Amino acid sequence: MSENNNEVFTPEAYLRIKSLDNPHIINKELSKYSVEFKASYVKYGNMLRNKKFRDEKKDIINLKRKEARKLAKSNEEPVAKPFETEKVIINPDEVDKDLKRESKAENMKIKDLNPNSINNYINTIKNIYNKYHNKDIADDAEVLKLLRNEKYDTKKLLKQNIYIVENINDITLKYAYALRPLYYIFCRTRGKNINILKDALYPFATKYQEVYNENRENTKANIEITKLISFEKNEVLKNADLITDVYEKLIYSLLFLMPTRRLYDYRITRIATKSSDINNLDYNWYYQGNIYINNTKNKDMMVLDLPNEIVEIINLLPADTDYILGKSYSESSLSRKFAKITENIYRTPFNAVDIRKLYASYNLKINAETGDTKQMKENARKMGHSLNENLNYIVKT
Repeated sequence: MSENNNEVFTPEAYLRIKSLDNPHIINKELSKYSVEFKASYVKYGNMLRNKKFRDEKKDIINLKRKEARKLAKSNEEPVAKPFETEKVIINPDEVDKDLKRESKAENMKIKDLNPNSINNYINTIKNIYNKYHNKDIADDAEVLKLLRNEKYDTKKLLKQNIYIVENINDITLKYAYALRPLYYIFCRTRGKNINILKDALYPFATKYQEVYNENRENTKANIEITKLISFEKNEVLKNADLITDVYEKLIYSLLFLMPTRRLYDYRITRIATKSSDINNLDYNWYYQGNIYINNTKNKDMMVLDLPNEIVEIINLLPADTDYILGKSYSESSLSRKFAKITENIYRTPFNAVDIRKLYASYNLKINAETGDTKQMKENARKMGHSLNENLNYIVKT
């Protein structure tokens, strides 16, 4: 045995011994070390070989995994949805291409949009660009500069996005959901050359909204599923008691004990430690029993007076809580979390939009019975709606 037979195994020791590059010499060298050292040497070598194999076969492995997931998903029983709305399908030949633009949508600048809208626009343009170029859009593309509120070149902006005009019929047939976001992106800039994009998109975006509105009016509720939802206080509190995690209990209570706002509004709500915190308009704030809505889709700043049951839950949050829901969620991760919470309670997942539809219908029902239109309007506003918008959310049950 050599003097280093008690040496602790390290990756550096592996490389030194492996570099001897002769099995006989390597085995002779390993015989100088402890059983534990030799076992670690073999284990580390296997790990490196497996990693090399995975790296070389990564595309094949990923493809097999994707196919396995697809097969597993195809074998699953389809999950019944609370609401069924027809997909928006537009025949490009039925679009009035001569429809003239209105200037109303062009008044808002990028800097005035909330982060949620900007993120939606960025995801849309990235997706459409990839579909027609078969590669990711460059980070310094003029449209991304526009959406980041950076200086951009309008001539380059038109040149880089003229493919949208050239493929407008195909986009309408395959990716109709993108028409309105694309139109609103280019509405945020000035310049006669950009009018080419605006003029091309406007008739199609308008047609999309018309069909969308028609489909929404014909939304069908799955009665067996939607009847599970109740906004009666006692029922909500009973369900909330089933939730053990304090943050999940708070998420559920915020959307069921009050007129149901967008999850986004609570996603960016932080707990104020002093009264001056609420002056930071980039966030919404909880302070002394109220939530101060500063940043929301319709720009309607307001103060929500929370019921005692919700305040009591907030008082149970850990002392170091910053974001009221426990952390800064992405939009998608919070949506998944809410769906999981409702699935645990109702044995079927609901998203926040589902609950907003049901609350809008509940708001109409309870106030129509008494003729209290003032309360109906107030509840609609607390949801972040005008009364007209609230009526659009109502579904026949």
